[in-house]
Amino acid sequence: MIPIKTEIRSNQNLLEYLREKGYELPSPCGGKGICGKCRVRILEGIKTLAMPYTGFHEITLDEWEKGWRLACKTRLDEEMVIEIDDLWNKEADILVSGNYDVNLQPYSRKIFLDLNKPSISDQRSDGERILSELGDAEYLDLELVKTLPEILRDRDYRVTVILFGKTITGIESGNTTDKHYGAAVDIGTTTIAGSLINLNNGDEIGTFSMLNPQKNFGDDVITRINYTIEVENGLKKMQGLLIDALNQMFKYFEEKYQIPSHHIYHVNVAGNTVMLHLLAGLPVKNIAVSPFLPVINQMPNIRGKDLGLKINPNAFITAAPMISGYIGADTVSCILAVDMLKNDGYSLLVDIGTNGEIVLGNKNGLIACAAAAGPALEGAHIKCGTGGIKGAINKVKIGKDGVNYTTIGNQPAIGICGSGIVDAIAQMLQSGMIEPSGRMLTASEAELHVPGTLASKVGEYKKSPCIVIAKQEDGAVNDIFITQKDVREIQLAKAAIAAGIHILMKEMNIDFEDIERVYLAGGFGNYIDKDHAAEIGLIPNALRGKVVQVGNAALTGGKMLLKSVRYIEEANQIWNTTKFIELSTRLDFNEIFVEQMEFQRL
Repeated sequence: MIPIKTEIRSNQNLLEYLREKGYELPSPCGGKGICGKCRVRILEGIKTLAMPYTGFHEITLDEWEKGWRLACKTRLDEEMVIEIDDLWNKEADILVSGNYDVNLQPYSRKIFLDLNKPSISDQRSDGERILSELGDAEYLDLELVKTLPEILRDRDYRVTVILFGKTITGIESGNTTDKHYGAAVDIGTTTIAGSLINLNNGDEIGTFSMLNPQKNFGDDVITRINYTIEVENGLKKMQGLLIDALNQMFKYFEEKYQIPSHHIYHVNVAGNTVMLHLLAGLPVKNIAVSPFLPVINQMPNIRGKDLGLKINPNAFITAAPMISGYIGADTVSCILAVDMLKNDGYSLLVDIGTNGEIVLGNKNGLIACAAAAGPALEGAHIKCGTGGIKGAINKVKIGKDGVNYTTIGNQPAIGICGSGIVDAIAQMLQSGMIEPSGRMLTASEAELHVPGTLASKVGEYKKSPCIVIAKQEDGAVNDIFITQKDVREIQLAKAAIAAGIHILMKEMNIDFEDIERVYLAGGFGNYIDKDHAAEIGLIPNALRGKVVQVGNAALTGGKMLLKSVRYIEEANQIWNTTKFIELSTRLDFNEIFVEQMEFQRL
């Protein structure tokens, strides 16, 4: 626990104050007082401690009397001494892997020129001298031309030209062709992952990952969009968080691998439409309301200096096209990575994150939809849920002898992440602790219908059943349990994904047997047990044997785009041939959604 003495800030709540001071607290609801995650303990503060118990916000009367409060609902009208839990500042376990094979042909190039020196018989201008060697290349801007005379004469007309396509982006003294790097970055709603690539040989130098710092302002894109609308300079703040995160990545690469950041000349960014808009500083308010329109579908020409990125100032920042307000460049990158548009047979891509993107099709065309699964499958909106950080329960085994689990990093359990939740619910269904309707057995019912060891794990939380996964007395940091409300959250999330799959199949007029493979992408999709996912109906049971877990396919696609110009053309082809289905306009969506709520094999 971290003790902190606060100041008096009459117009500020405690959550905003702690963020200002650099402390991180989870706030999936964006400070609305709904999720109950931003808990702090008040040690000193007469007025706050004397407040009557409200009975809300996931804090029990016993906890309230011990000083526990929600930071977002606590006003700083007096000095206080508080404690915040440092459990949330743990290292995240973020997926950065994925398989691919690319013939190196990067869009960014470095060419060394040993130019003929000017003379009375050769009075070509400095610019013409370079252009004649390069053919159809062109200058970038006036700023570059101003530096040209000094650079050419500094190394006796031996220079290295940096090109992005046919555009000259820089000229360096001497031969610097051996210093040519790029970065592929996946900006997810929850996590950020990146890879440093040697553009001369395609080697991956190293990787970096972190939680998206915007996560402290809300777990889903709608909450963050609302932040840009409701908070003064909210858009600028959201953009600044991403810029700072990327600069942290580049600094890590420089210090870890001794590669100066100014030798990074191309960054390809995968991300959903909202994340890319926030990175570019573009307004996102219209994505949240019908007809859910982004400002752009193609990223404009952006250079490092335009965003304040600490890389080569003229480095180009690119991204695959965005299909719609909720199907972004990350989905296009995933499609590219698994080669969906080249397959004769039908394949299904499911990228389950805070938002669920689903794509179905073959070489004749693709259709896509976004299912509002919410962040429950990543541990948010779950009473004891957490992201994929050290100490998160990631695997659960329920048998006649009781409940066993593993944690990320083999650390004491602090909560349960998405893969652990899917494991637990699937096996609670198998054991009869949960009915197909999602109703949990009470303790008295469990004593009659499940083995005694398992029955002893059934408790009560807020007058509803809960099932204990880990106890503090056995080494967990806190008691960790799954509540009836948690089960309902998972039902809503899995029903949204399953309904999206069924509607795309209906639109394509195909059956399960027509689908040859199912690609599960993303960190959650990579780590979940695919059989348990089928058991709860997240993936249709008929497709269970066709599932292929493809890792961080968005980052993989980003690396492909970074390394070869041919994939830029393919990404544009994907964009042009993918039809987007807006589920909210489908008259059959609600009916299918309700059908998929039950835990049953389909």
